[in-house]
Amino acid sequence: MVDNSLKDKIVWITGGGRGIGQAAAEAFAKMGSKVVVSARTEEQVMQTVREIQNSGGTARAGVCDVTKADQVQNTVNMIKDNWGTVDILVNNAGIGIFKKILNTTLDDWQTMLDVNLTSAFLCTQAVLPDMIENKNGMILNIVSVAGKQPYYNCGGYCASKYGMLGFTDVLRMETRKHGIKVVAVLPGATDTDIWGDANVDRTLMMTPQQVANSIVSACTTAPDAMVEEIVLRPVGGDL
Repeated sequence: MVDNSLKDKIVWITGGGRGIGQAAAEAFAKMGSKVVVSARTEEQVMQTVREIQNSGGTARAGVCDVTKADQVQNTVNMIKDNWGTVDILVNNAGIGIFKKILNTTLDDWQTMLDVNLTSAFLCTQAVLPDMIENKNGMILNIVSVAGKQPYYNCGGYCASKYGMLGFTDVLRMETRKHGIKVVAVLPGATDTDIWGDANVDRTLMMTPQQVANSIVSACTTAPDAMVEEIVLRPVGGDL
């Protein structure tokens, strides 16, 4: 039986130009959703949009720095003007700067808080009024297992992700009475650019597509059921 529950749903994915965001955009498009791909770099979002369109899917680009409130609101306005209100928001934009706390600069700290946490707050606030009015919607925050478990050289990153998980849990409490589903997605080691040139064995990691499949699956539950949290790790555990 074909699952049409996501057909024509308007899905906004931040950080959609690569990694988990790109894989999620492609996965939603395969389900028939109308996908808005946003990131700061036009080249990245356009590449994702072209790949979706070439595969017969529906996608639009939204070049946006999601740490800037005005750019976030402009993107939401663009989506509403072209397609309508956002049905599903995937707060995926993220950055990792991995240093000991002593060596973490204030710039490093603020960048991770802005990209990993403040962006989710801004994007959520921008779509929430329409979701409340519609008494429907989903918000999926891509946290990380580093939102529950400390890791060496990850003081700033863990702080931003612990904060994002707390934000997600409170958001769920405040919005479930409006028929809105809020999901925390906590992936473990995934083969994306966040690792940079770190000396790690990527063959032991999950693929972005595996994480994306879990994201889409959480959106296909029955209307009266909600997946609240997904923890996804490689079968071998943490690296």
